[in-house]
Amino acid sequence: MNLPGVLLAIAGVAAHGADPGSVRYVPEIVGRLAGVPAYPPTNVCLRHSGSESTQCAYTDMQGRFRIPSFGEVHPEPASEDEARPPVYADYWLELGTRTQAPRRLRPLGLVGEADAVLHLDCDLARAGSDPCDARGAG
Repeated sequence: MNLPGVLLAIAGVAAHGADPGSVRYVPEIVGRLAGVPAYPPTNVCLRHSGSESTQCAYTDMQGRFRIPSFGEVHPEPASEDEARPPVYADYWLELGTRTQAPRRLRPLGLVGEADAVLHLDCDLARAGSDPCDARGAG
C-alpha cells in the first residue's frame, strides 16, 4: 500500500467534511491614526478575549501602521453533547503607549477570506467609543 497516497486520501476526506463557512480569519489591518502627536511612536495592538496575546505595530511619523493577518482562527470546541454554531473569541484593536493606559479603538469582525484587508482611518480627537472609520473587511 502507498503510504503517501493513503495520507492524501484521508486529508481529502477530512477537508470535504469540514464546514467551509466556519473557517474565519483576522484581516490584515492597515491604518492611520490622527489626533495624536507623531512622536514618540504609538503602539496599536490587536487583542482577543480569553488571552493576553497581542500582535502590535508602531506608528510611523505620519501615524500609519500595519498589523498582518496571522492565519485561520479556530472556534471554541463544543462538547460532544452540545449542538451549537461555532463560537469565536472577541477581537478588538487597542491603542497604548509606554506612558498611557490602553484604549480600545474598535471591535474587529472575523472574515471568511484569508487575504482580506481592513483599512482604518482613526481620529483620536473624535469623541465616542469608535473613533475609526473602516473601509474593506470587518
